[in-house]
Amino acid sequence: MKRFASLTALLLTLVLVLSLAACGDKNTADDNQTTDQPSTTQPADNGDAAQTNGTTTGSVDLAALRDQLIADCGYTDTLPVETAGLESTYGITADQVTSSASFNATVGTAFPDEIVMVEATDAAAAQDVASKLTNRLSAIADQAASYDPDSEALAKKCEVVTSGNYVGMFFSSHYDEMVSAFQNAVDRKSTRLN
Repeated sequence: MKRFASLTALLLTLVLVLSLAACGDKNTADDNQTTDQPSTTQPADNGDAAQTNGTTTGSVDLAALRDQLIADCGYTDTLPVETAGLESTYGITADQVTSSASFNATVGTAFPDEIVMVEATDAAAAQDVASKLTNRLSAIADQAASYDPDSEALAKKCEVVTSGNYVGMFFSSHYDEMVSAFQNAVDRKSTRLN
């Protein structure tokens, strides 16, 4: 019985030490995020800004822009689309993408809102991405033609936006404000680099 109590105490101590270590790591990560020092994390396929050797390369933070659009437009039911998921719906392959941040949002219509923002690897990739997204808008319009005139009209109104290697598709009733936010983010990036 004494041995069991000792073993239990040892296990509880180990759990406490590991919990404190985990909390310490979390606080350290939180502290690093609140400082003005560059991040040292590696790029992820979730739309984070591209980074090289721990410093950002001046890319637009598309993930932050995605979060801003979701909040500003009042979306409550969204599904993020990571870079790996772009191929199945849009035909955009991971080798064409430096970073991306995309999502679908249920809005109570036949078609969900589809927002795709991509930083392409180069001008040729950007042109191909834009072509694929334009085809997607055409496909939505064609599908909606027989039973959802509002979605058809929206798909015809929305255009793919290209600025340098940045490409955006905003199939949403918030199209105008999303395009404005996207272009402002890309313009701010260009201004910082000049």
